[in-house]
Amino acid sequence: MSTRTTPDLTVQWRTFAGIGVFMVVIAALYWFSSYDYAGTVMLGLAGGLAFLDAGYLWVQERSGAKRERAVEGGEVAEKQYLPHASVWPFGIGVGAFLALNGLILGFAYIVPGAIIVGISVAGIVAQTRRRD
Repeated sequence: MSTRTTPDLTVQWRTFAGIGVFMVVIAALYWFSSYDYAGTVMLGLAGGLAFLDAGYLWVQERSGAKRERAVEGGEVAEKQYLPHASVWPFGIGVGAFLALNGLILGFAYIVPGAIIVGISVAGIVAQTRRRD
């Protein structure tokens, strides 16, 4: 009896794929009932995001199955590295929020946002390279 080392992601990717199909169907129904561009685009993008998540989970499941076969075949599997908890992703999000809002509100938001993004990206790269 072999123990499974990778999580089974079949349910997760199928759920997201189902949500994606549902959102695309709703977008089509919404378009033909209202002819509203904005709502249709938002519903379509929500479906696209669900398909993106489903695709990512599907790829992760397939790569996990390949790693599992490699371990069973006697090959040494590479240990997966995940960085520790960090504040840097939050900084990237805040900086991107400011910079993108600067496109609407003015140049005074773009500069601080770009600086925060730059510092945060440098911080996360430095933290990841240290591999504490």
